[in-house]
Amino acid sequence: MAKKILFFHLLNNFTGSPQVLRNVIEVAKLEGHQVELYTSSGTGFLSGISGIRYRSNFYYRSNIRLITLVTFFMSQVFLMGKLLRHRKEDCLFYVNTILPFSAIWMGKMLGKKVIVHVHEYEISPKILSRFLFWVVRSWADQIVVVSRFLAINPALGSRKSLVIHNSVKKEIEEEAVVFVPEKKSKSVLMLASLRPYKGIYEFVELAKRLPKLDFDLILSDSSEDVEKWKSGLNITPNLHIWPVQKEVVPWYKQAFLVLNLAHPDKWLETFGMTILEGMHFGVPAIVPTKGGVTELIEYGINGYLVDYTDLDKIEELIRKIDSSEELWKQLGAKAKEKAQDFTGRKFSSEIRNLLSA
Repeated sequence: MAKKILFFHLLNNFTGSPQVLRNVIEVAKLEGHQVELYTSSGTGFLSGISGIRYRSNFYYRSNIRLITLVTFFMSQVFLMGKLLRHRKEDCLFYVNTILPFSAIWMGKMLGKKVIVHVHEYEISPKILSRFLFWVVRSWADQIVVVSRFLAINPALGSRKSLVIHNSVKKEIEEEAVVFVPEKKSKSVLMLASLRPYKGIYEFVELAKRLPKLDFDLILSDSSEDVEKWKSGLNITPNLHIWPVQKEVVPWYKQAFLVLNLAHPDKWLETFGMTILEGMHFGVPAIVPTKGGVTELIEYGINGYLVDYTDLDKIEELIRKIDSSEELWKQLGAKAKEKAQDFTGRKFSSEIRNLLSA
């Protein structure tokens, strides 16, 4: 039966969690549900969805952490007031990430069913992380997580959760089906954000060590922020650094390897959307040894798992894959095969069941 669903996401940008929420919203629309979306006014994956009602919620992310924290709590206070308009409505609250905590609170106060789609293992500062996970444990009716790894997160306590693995955008799947990988390029690709724990400095170092290969780093940050960061680097001619991109498919098509150099001792990758996108195009990957991304990659089968601190090993593996087209084809074929475990069809079926329960 069709219902009204209110979706909540703090910051609309071009990262993984809003992309996943867009996929959820598209499923809800196809099922005939009435959709309203509370999110920030910026441009991102949640922009331009037809047939839904947008409700803007103030939020500003600053380079100064204190300002970001202040605007975060302000946004939640404002959101609480806005949600009173729904007190007499029969609707479902669907909260994406643990951050919009006031939507969880207000949903329960107003007697609504609350689903929380958790993407995080932990956030900083830790005191905020503990508070937000306490809210989720205490008030969510249903907890959805993006990986088996996240399902056993101690922060969720004894609460049971439903694992629904992410899927890539429908357009990417469709384009990948007809794409035939060829090792014409020598491009090593990584998509990340301007945070040291994402492995951006290790990527720069690998480019220096392997001058005969092209290295493409796509950051989910503005041109201004990227240029400011680049100004402090000694960039080699083979390293190309790009600001946020709306369309990333061309980069996957020209890459022979995708890297994820996240630092598990500081931040754990709970899924690895960019790795899955590359896998659909038959691109193998090197990823960390811990986190949800280990559910995508099997060592020596469709890529390799190596800790970011072992740059010598990562360099050795890049050289090995580059020097053997046969090995590259084997890894790529298995990557494309493994990607079929995380299809949009499977994701849509699981979301339909979730929303109809």
